Amino acid sequence: MSTENTEKRYWIWGQFDEASSLTLNKIQRTVHDELQGPSFILHLTLSGPFFDLSPSTLEKIDTFALKNTQFSVKTRSYGMKDLFFQSLFVEIENTNKLNTLKMNLDDLLKVSSEDFFPHISLFYGLKHQTIKQAVIESLPQLPELIVLDKITIAETGQGDVESWKIIRQYPLINKLNVSNNLGRPL
Repeated sequence: MSTENTEKRYWIWGQFDEASSLTLNKIQRTVHDELQGPSFILHLTLSGPFFDLSPSTLEKIDTFALKNTQFSVKTRSYGMKDLFFQSLFVEIENTNKLNTLKMNLDDLLKVSSEDFFPHISLFYGLKHQTIKQAVIESLPQLPELIVLDKITIAETGQGDVESWKIIRQYPLINKLNVSNNLGRPL
């Protein structure tokens, strides 16, 4: 019998530089004020879920972060679906660089790759499409590029969205001589 339903679940999220975060957080606050969904940390899900947070796994993620540099992702548009976790979002162009990053993380963590739909959720919840469309029409134009400058380990477990938390953060750099101890508990 699997115990995965009761175990803590971990995900690798991509997160953004300060300028990108300021812009995205402002947009998310506008959406939240209109739709009143749960509060959550902005992110682009790259891999997961995984259940092993052993020192060996953390070391592999440390090394991975040391070998990857920050890069820009291109926004496509605002989007919406009739799915709780993809209700209203910023769609991100699925480039070779982003897809390769995701596949390498999946391989590292032994996570089965699924169809990758890169997006940054702005709202979790179920609202009628016409309500979400009205909110989208009130939002500012998206920046063309957003800088992904770190990966994080998020713990989601089985709690509600507002209980999700980032437990480690790794800057994306390429200086291989930097200490291999960059993941910091948060």
